[in-house]
Amino acid sequence: MPLPAWATDPSSLLITREEYEALPAEVCKTIEVVDGSVIFCESPSPRHQRVQRNLTRALDNARPTGGPCIDVLPDTDMYYLEDHAERGKSRFTMRRPDISVLYCLEGNAKLTSANVFTAVEIAGSDSQKRDFQDKKAEYAGERIPVYLVVVLDAEDLIRSVEEYRLDWSGRSYQLAAVHYDVLDTDLPEGMKLKVAFSELESV
Repeated sequence: MPLPAWATDPSSLLITREEYEALPAEVCKTIEVVDGSVIFCESPSPRHQRVQRNLTRALDNARPTGGPCIDVLPDTDMYYLEDHAERGKSRFTMRRPDISVLYCLEGNAKLTSANVFTAVEIAGSDSQKRDFQDKKAEYAGERIPVYLVVVLDAEDLIRSVEEYRLDWSGRSYQLAAVHYDVLDTDLPEGMKLKVAFSELESV
């Protein structure tokens, strides 16, 4: 029996940035890429999408007047920085946070982790390991200052929101707060957010 291609060429299992960008859009939106390996993403539930939509709106409304230009984008490809060689990571990595709060991009520039100062993931029962372990470690490694995890219960209703902030090392997150019933927090660049869970769940 002939050996599978990956047995003699492990690189056949990997995807480059150029190969990813050449994929059809309908394929791209179903995957993320970590160190060149493809990770398939589950389709979100209607309640997940509702929370995402309402929280995006709340964050958008929380942008202060004056100061730097701030944007709030849902489901947007976020490329990790290219200087990973010093950390032994030279392969392409791209995640797609449920919501990114970022400094405005210029022209057709790609979104990178350097632009993002708050990343939000909505963690259902099928994604909590990825959101609480993998992405938490990765986003901290990318030095994204704030990471919010909206925790959904078995019925896809909001149980809590966990707020993480970079610690003194600038490479790890510390739990700063756990919010119940209301998400009330001050984000970087003067963004003050106060929104009830019931509002985030509303149609």
